Amino acid sequence: MTDLTNIQANISHLSPISTEEMALFFELGLLRKFKKNALVLRQGEDISPFMFIKRGCLMTYHEDEAGFKHVIQFGVAMWWTGDLQSMQDNTLSYYGIKAISPTEVYSFDQARFETLVSAAPGFERYFRLLFQKSLINHQKRIIRNISFSAEQRYEAFVSTFPKLEQLVPQKYVASYLGITPEFLSKMKARFYRQKD
Repeated sequence: MTDLTNIQANISHLSPISTEEMALFFELGLLRKFKKNALVLRQGEDISPFMFIKRGCLMTYHEDEAGFKHVIQFGVAMWWTGDLQSMQDNTLSYYGIKAISPTEVYSFDQARFETLVSAAPGFERYFRLLFQKSLINHQKRIIRNISFSAEQRYEAFVSTFPKLEQLVPQKYVASYLGITPEFLSKMKARFYRQKD
């Protein structure tokens, strides 16, 4: 399956996208490649593009004054990521983004993104639906973070990202879950003992 048909099939599950609209996506999106551990976006120094992940894994985080990285999300193939406020307002990003594995993205700055949604009605509808789903998922994550136990948050993580745990360093998984790496190790040992 070619990039065009694979990406079109993925995007079309939310909104029908014509071949012409997909051609515009590929024309406007800048294909960028990153090595494992490459810094894709520097917090407070870069304006964020909106990125469609063709392959690989990106981690979005906020680094506090003490230098601790608070993981906001992981993005995998066929997902979008970026600091939307930075892209929309053309301001420096509040987040950093790091490549967890070799990664390729189609990158859209504000002007390219606006051209895509203005010229391609299928993408206008697609992004509306995508943002609605994203808001729902973020609200669910907030509820998990304030009302679920660490074990329940871990189970939800494994369910959402079944293969990611083997790819991502444990300290980043722990940060995403809001726990320490040491607690995560103990919890995982209990979790997998109970499953056996």
